[in-house]
Amino acid sequence: MRKILFSLSLILCFANASWFPSVFNTQEKQKQEKMLPSTKFLQIENKIGKVPMMLEFGATSCHSCVVMGKMLYKIKQKHPNANIYFIDIYEDDKAAKKFNIRMIPTQKYLDKDGNVIETHMGVIKQEELEKKLKTLGIL
Repeated sequence: MRKILFSLSLILCFANASWFPSVFNTQEKQKQEKMLPSTKFLQIENKIGKVPMMLEFGATSCHSCVVMGKMLYKIKQKHPNANIYFIDIYEDDKAAKKFNIRMIPTQKYLDKDGNVIETHMGVIKQEELEKKLKTLGIL
């Protein structure tokens, strides 16, 4: 009886050991998902008034901003020429003041003349965001 219990427990241990790495790899993969890198406002300031764009104001220390950053990274991979930028407010506080950022994440949508045509605060669903970006001519 002891041999049977020992064998059974050994089998269960190996079964769990083979299951555990897949769970670990999934969690590790989620941690490694890339986020849209931050851009200095000075690098894009000359594009304002020439093309429609989206400015995402946030910080890498903000969970909701990271969620948005990962979403924007995926969109940017599909549309590499899209004028979508992440501005870290702690690295670029002048831009945050210029656009009157009060909460993060905040998305500012600019038309081709440089006018802010829409502002959204918080996380937005990817499908909704992509639709909005297409409607505004950013994608």
